[in-house]
Amino acid sequence: DLANAMLEQSGPLMARVIVNRIWKLHFGRGIVETPSDFGTQGERPSHPELLEDLARSFVENGWSLKWLHKEIMLSSAYQQ
Repeated sequence: DLANAMLEQSGPLMARVIVNRIWKLHFGRGIVETPSDFGTQGERPSHPELLEDLARSFVENGWSLKWLHKEIMLSSAYQQ
């Protein structure tokens, strides 16, 4: 119930935070450099379209962390 409530109330923010943290695990740097502060005082995303696209696709794929890891690891950016 708690997880469902958090997802419903956060809108796309929770998906962006998760995507950013997984991205940081793989690349060493997040799309947003302040992973704990997505508010007005935090850094702006270096690639906002990428963050939005990954977050949207992450939600569309059932919030699957397996899907997200695979999507990142199969990208040309990761393979370079």
